[in-house]
This record gives sequence, C-alpha cells and structure tokens, in this order.
Amino acid sequence: MNNLDSRPLGRVVAQMANRTETKDLFTRFDVSNEAMSARLPILGSSVSIRVVPDVLGGFIVGVVGLNSASTRWVHDTLVIYSTVLFAPDGKEIQAISRSVSLEGVEAAVVDAARLVVSLRKQEEAGAFSGGDTVSMYWSSGTLNFGDWIGPHLIHSYTGRQPVQSNRIGLPSRTLYSVGSILGWIKRNNVDVWGSGLIKALTPDEIETRAKLTGVKIHAVRGRLTKAELINTLGWDVPDVFGDPGLLLPDFVKPDDSLHGDVVCVPHYVHRSAVLSGNPKIRVSDVRLQVSHVAKEIAGASVVISSSLHGLIVAQAYGVPWVWLDVEDQQLTGGDFKFNDFFSCLDSSKVSRVTVRKESLSTLDFDKIARMASLPKLNIDLQLLRDSLPVRPASQPVQFRSSNLSGV
Repeated sequence: MNNLDSRPLGRVVAQMANRTETKDLFTRFDVSNEAMSARLPILGSSVSIRVVPDVLGGFIVGVVGLNSASTRWVHDTLVIYSTVLFAPDGKEIQAISRSVSLEGVEAAVVDAARLVVSLRKQEEAGAFSGGDTVSMYWSSGTLNFGDWIGPHLIHSYTGRQPVQSNRIGLPSRTLYSVGSILGWIKRNNVDVWGSGLIKALTPDEIETRAKLTGVKIHAVRGRLTKAELINTLGWDVPDVFGDPGLLLPDFVKPDDSLHGDVVCVPHYVHRSAVLSGNPKIRVSDVRLQVSHVAKEIAGASVVISSSLHGLIVAQAYGVPWVWLDVEDQQLTGGDFKFNDFFSCLDSSKVSRVTVRKESLSTLDFDKIARMASLPKLNIDLQLLRDSLPVRPASQPVQFRSSNLSGV
C-alpha cells in the first residue's frame, strides 16, 4: 500500500489498514482510481464492502458477493437492508449508503461491515427471535423486483426481519408470499399468502405435496391456482384472492411530479432485445429496487409489459396497461400465471399484443400504448390485507441509512 496515498480512496484505505479497530474487521483491501473494496472475514472472504462513485455525487457504499453462492447470500440477507444499484462498471451493488462524501467513506464502510458481520453472526448462531423475525421463502437467485415484493411488504406491514427459510434456528412455520412459488413447497408447516402456481402440477409434484402436513392457505393469487390446489390436492383454499403486489400503494407513494411517459417493463429475459434497438421509450429495469420500479410504473401514462409484476403493479396504481406476449420466448409455464392473475379482473378487458422476440427492438410502442386498458379489479383487497398471517413485531427492525428510502 505504499502508493495508495496518491489516490483519494487510497488514502482512506491506508488509514483503515493502519487502525487496529478497522484492520481486524477486514481481511483484504483493494483500490483503484475509481473504487475500493474491503473483504470481510465471512463466507471465506467472498463478501466485500465496495465503494464506487455515485451519479448523485459522492460515493455509494454497498455490499457485493464475489461468487454465485455469496451473491445469493447477499441478496437473501440484505433484502430489506440495501438498495439494488449498478456501479459505473455495470456490476450490481447492494447499496447501504449513497452520496457519501470522501470524508465520510471510512465511517460508512465500517458501518456497512458491522451490519453484514452482525447478520452473519445472527445466522451462524440461529439467533432469530420469533417476535422480531419471520421465516419466509422467496425467489432470490436473479435480480427481479417482483420476487422481492414479498419480503419488503411483510417488513412494511409487520416490522419484522424476513429471513430465508433454510436458515437454522427459525420458527417451524414458513410464509410463502409473492410470486409463482406455490408449486415449490416441499416442506411441512407452511402459510401461503397470495402465492400462485406457475403451471399445472405434474403427477410427481402432486404425489410429493399430497404428503405435506400443516399447510394453511390464507390467500392465493388467482382462481386458477385455487382450482388446481382443490382438484389435485384437495387442499382447503378460501375465497381470498390477489397478488400482494396489488398492495404496494399502501407503502410506496408515487412521486409528486409524475413523468407521464409510456413505460415498457420487459421481463429480464426480454430486456436486452428491447434495448438493442434503442427505442424512444422509457424502459424500466426490473433488476432494480422494488420502490424504484413501482414509482416508475406509478408515474406512467401507460405500461407495456412482458413481466407479470409489471402488469400487477400498473393495475395497483391505476395505470392502463398492455400485456406484451413474446410468443417465441415465453416465460416458464406460458400463460398460466398471467391468466391466474387475470381471473381477478374483468378478463374481457385485458389488452394483449403478441410479438416475436426479433421485433422487440423495432416495436411501435406509441401505437401499442393506444391499445391499453385498465380492467376492473373483481376482488376485495381488504380481505387480502386482513388474511396476512403474520403479527407485527414486538420491536420493528430498523433497516436503512437515512439517505436510502422506500420499500
């Protein structure tokens, strides 16, 4: 580190490396002209605190995983503690603080490190209080705001810390919420609140799930899911419907100045094809934070989406929408999850445009936008709210730095 003093972040690293109280918190420092990182003594030093320039000024201080396993761990563990951003080099970073001055970088790095290490120690000890945490399952392998609505909503409603259900020391019951994850249940003692199936169950899936005990359905996404569960498994499913993403307006309020643009919300598998032609349309990135995508959708005049949760969130905020069905690159399960959601609407008013992947870069989005509709919602959202089977925390978890906000 002899030459670090010539670089602003290098001076920060040099100071930290020479202080006992910070040196013992990290296993390695790396620095360049634009960024620095400090590895933590957890998961084989495969988790790092990273500092990169912020487009808002100053620096972003966040957390990154250095391999696929640690990246997934970061996604799971920091789901309510960080904001998903992309650094100037295009790499994702789970931001803990933004717009940090150079003088404040060291303190912000130490704070982030202590948060992450404390969460790892909590996990290693299985120290999950039944009154302040909630065992949940959500899909987290890929950055997708729709998959992360569930833990964010549960935290917002209850103040509890969502913890992925495979951690040791959690209460016996686990909550399945937002997403097409109901078909993935392979454990006993599960509460289901608003989940859906991604497709009809296969004979093997039926055989496995028929043996489960302690599964209680409080609400499902739609009527197709209900019919499948009753007809194949004989489960008791109440007449309480709706994807909990419809409840986002309870916590994420639209910005005061709505942009009023047409917004395309491509599923992440369609994103590059849409962007390849640089269309003159606002494209919302579903890899970003729940609140960011929700506000972008809420401020739109029309939403055109191949992402189911792009449509669900548009419906939640009263924004007319069009389902962009990419017929030669359909999502897993085809139309099932879409029609499941549409069963909660006046489905005769659903606007659907079928296209091929090769045409995504050249679509006339203005023409498609003129086909948008806002079907009537035919379910009672208050029933959905009231069916949430998780009580408020005894002491709500405080989870964000003051300069990060929103669900």
